[in-house]
Amino acid sequence: MTDTSKSNGPLFLGLDLSTQQLKGLLIDEQSCVVHEISIVLSERFPDYKTSSGRYVGGDVVTAPVLMWVEAIDLLMSELAASGLANRVRGIGGAAQQHGSIYWRKEGVEQIQKLDAKTTLKTQLQDVQAFALLNSPIWEDSSTSKQCRELETLAGGASELARITGSVAFERFTGTQIAKIKESHPDVWSQTARVSLVSSFVASVLAGNVVPVDCSDASGTNIYDVQARAWSRKLCDAIDLRLVEMLGREVSLTDTAVGSLSPYFVQRYGLSQCPILAFAGDNPAAFAGFESLFTADDHSVAVMSLGTSDTVLFPLDTYPYSGNMSSLAMKHLDGHILQHPTIADRYIAMLCYKNGSLARDWVRGQFLGADSSWEEFSKAAGSGPMAPNAFGFYYLSTEILPRAKGIHRFEKCASGHIVCPSGAKYKRVDQFSDTTPGNDCRAIIESQLMSMCVDYAHKSSNSLTVVAVTGGASRNQALQQAIADVLGVSVFAAGVQTADGFEIKTPAMPAYGGAVQAMQLLHSTQQTDTDDGATSGADKYMLQRICSPDDVAHAVYTQSLADFEFLRDHVSSQFGG
Repeated sequence: MTDTSKSNGPLFLGLDLSTQQLKGLLIDEQSCVVHEISIVLSERFPDYKTSSGRYVGGDVVTAPVLMWVEAIDLLMSELAASGLANRVRGIGGAAQQHGSIYWRKEGVEQIQKLDAKTTLKTQLQDVQAFALLNSPIWEDSSTSKQCRELETLAGGASELARITGSVAFERFTGTQIAKIKESHPDVWSQTARVSLVSSFVASVLAGNVVPVDCSDASGTNIYDVQARAWSRKLCDAIDLRLVEMLGREVSLTDTAVGSLSPYFVQRYGLSQCPILAFAGDNPAAFAGFESLFTADDHSVAVMSLGTSDTVLFPLDTYPYSGNMSSLAMKHLDGHILQHPTIADRYIAMLCYKNGSLARDWVRGQFLGADSSWEEFSKAAGSGPMAPNAFGFYYLSTEILPRAKGIHRFEKCASGHIVCPSGAKYKRVDQFSDTTPGNDCRAIIESQLMSMCVDYAHKSSNSLTVVAVTGGASRNQALQQAIADVLGVSVFAAGVQTADGFEIKTPAMPAYGGAVQAMQLLHSTQQTDTDDGATSGADKYMLQRICSPDDVAHAVYTQSLADFEFLRDHVSSQFGG
C-alpha cells in the first residue's frame, strides 16, 4: 500500500488480536501508517471450524489457543514477505479483553527455548503447552454462579465494585478462572501460569510469560484498581496460588516487558526489539485516540458508535472513593479501568446495547425500509425536542439502564408524572406532532442524554472534547447532537487528501500499541528522524467536525434532571 523505497528509518509494529482477526499495523517515526496486515481467523484457519473465530455452545463461548498461535506465526511470515521486518524497532499492541489462557509448566518452559526451524504450533502442541486448548473469551456468559459467589466473598456487589471497578460480570476473567478450577479440576491441577489474551500474545513474542497490563487487569473482577495490584483477598478466595499464577507484577502499557524472542529474530529477520505490555482492546483504543491530540488534553472522551455504543470517559480520580463516592456508589453500572499509561488516572467504560441497532429500527419504521442515513440525518436535524418530549428506544434489554421497550413522554398540564423541575409528563403511544423526524430526533437525544447522566455519576469534571468512531459517527445529525447535548467539540480521525479531510480511523488498538512502542524508543535513545512522512503513508490526525450550539446545549443541560427521572421511571417498570 505504500512506497517505502525512499526511507530506511525505523518502524514500529502494533498488533491487535480481536475475536475475528489478528491485525498488524506498521507506523514510521511520524506516526504514519505505512503497512497493514490482516489475518481473518476463520478464513485463514478453516480446519479449526470456528464461527467468526470462536466456538459457541449456548452460554459457553471459547476460542482455540493454537489458532491464535498459528495466526502470530502467519502474520510474522507476511511481515517478513513485505520486506519491512528488519526495520521494526519495537512492538506493542492489544487483544480482546477478559479471555484467559492456561499454561502448563511445559509450555512456560518451551516458549523460552523455541527452535526457529519449527513452527510455533508444532513446538507448543508437541509439549502440550496448554492445560486448556479452548480458552473462554469475552462472549462467555456461563459463570452466573461464580459471579454471585465472588460478590458474596467481597462483601456484596457494591464492595466488589469499590475494589475492582465493576460489579461481577460473567465474562470477566476472575469468575472464568473460578469456574475452570471448580468444573475442570484436572485442567486446573496442570495449570502453572494464567495469562489474559493480551499478555498471552506478548508472552509468545517475548519468549517468556510476561506481566498483565493494568488496564486489562481491570477487567478481571479480581484486580484492586485503586491499589493498582491484584486483590489478595479475592484472588486467595479462588486459589491461594492465583496471584503468583497471574504474575505478581502488573505493568503499564508503555513499559517494555521483554525483548523479541530469538525465534522471531532468526525465523523472520526482525531485530531483537522491545516488547511492550499489551493492553485490552478498549483501553488501547482510548490511548490511541489520545496520542492523536497534540495538546496534553486529558478531558478527551472516545465514543464508538456501532451496533452497540461504547463510551470511554477520562477520570482524574477514582469515583468509588473521595468526594464522588456517595453518588457513584449508588450507580454501579459500567466499568472503571486503570488508565493504560498514566498510573494515577482512570477510564469509565459505559456500554449501551441499543446503539445503531435501535437507530436503524427507527429509520426503517418512520422513514421507510428503503430510506437512507442521509434522510435520517435530515429528518433528525431539527432543534431540541427536550424538554417538551422524550423518547426511550430499547429494542433489546438495555444494560444502562435495565429496561426494554419503546417509551414516549410529553410535557402537559394534565400529566401525572411530576419531574424534579415541577414539569408534568404523560406517557404517549406516539408524539402529538407526528412528523416522521420526531422519533429520529428523540432517539438521538435520548441516547446522548443517557451518556451525560451516566458520566455525571462517575465524575464532576466537564468534558471538552469527544472523538467519535464507528459507522454511525459519520451521520451529520448525530455529530451535531453530540456537540450540543454534551457541550463539546467533536473530532474525528482521518487523513488529509488532495480532496480534503477524509474521515478514516486506523485499527486503533494496534495503532495505539505501535505509537507506544515508538515513544518508548524516543524516550530511551536519540534517533535520527526524517522531517517528512514515508511516501504514500497515511498520516492520521484528529480534526474538529462540530462545535456546540450554546443555546441548544443550555436547553439540554436544563432538561437532564427531568430526563433522568423519566429514565428511572422506565427502568422501574422493567420486570426482567
